[in-house]
Amino acid sequence: MRFNASKCYILSINKSSDFYYQLDNSILQNVRSTPYLGILLSDDMKWSPHISSITKKANCTLGFLRRNLQRCPPRCRQQAYLSLVRPLLEYGAVVWDPYLKKDIDCIERVQRKASRFITGDFRSSTPGSVARLLEKTGLQPLHQRRQQLRLTFFYRVVEGLVPALPSHQFLTEQKQGRKIRPVRHSDHHTSNIVSQYSRNNSRPYSVPQGRTDQFRNSFFVKTAQDWNLLEDNTVTSKSIGIFKAKLAAVHHH
Repeated sequence: MRFNASKCYILSINKSSDFYYQLDNSILQNVRSTPYLGILLSDDMKWSPHISSITKKANCTLGFLRRNLQRCPPRCRQQAYLSLVRPLLEYGAVVWDPYLKKDIDCIERVQRKASRFITGDFRSSTPGSVARLLEKTGLQPLHQRRQQLRLTFFYRVVEGLVPALPSHQFLTEQKQGRKIRPVRHSDHHTSNIVSQYSRNNSRPYSVPQGRTDQFRNSFFVKTAQDWNLLEDNTVTSKSIGIFKAKLAAVHHH
């Protein structure tokens, strides 16, 4: 296989940037971010550039739908949103689910706009009006959906349904009867304070500790905390379908 040097880049995620690489006698360009399999990776391992990119695309698509489907019934407009806009906001979300409040809010704003598009109510401006529109459409908050996506993928990993990610290489199961030491950390950039421990859960996993926000909010660390808070009848589900149904019931209540 031959590579075109003009289309190859170097993305370094360590603190040293003194490395240079050559291909066909050409020095490869160092970049701060680059798309990979549909996800924008950044050298600081933050997801704000990716979220800015996907929300821009989603808003453009939503604007197109608003211009062309304004005379369609609400049911048609909602289906268009679910088919053409929301997938843009959720592709690969298991990997990049954000922890910064500004990024979480940026994504939710798209769905708030969509609720006006679906209902045709662009004028209501009283406090709580958009919340009522969201309730009317029945759209689940996107941050909840991303959590469900992460937990569902976590279930697949621990059940051995993802051969490329053997659970024993990334996770350490706690011994039954031992409570997980509470993990608490706060940051002015994050949306909340995390306090996680096992409650009525026969399959808890150790939560790795880390010094950086990026590590503390990476998939296995963050999702292990969420998993440890699930009830035993959820984590012991016999199939992925049952597990997803129980997760949905938890968020519904």
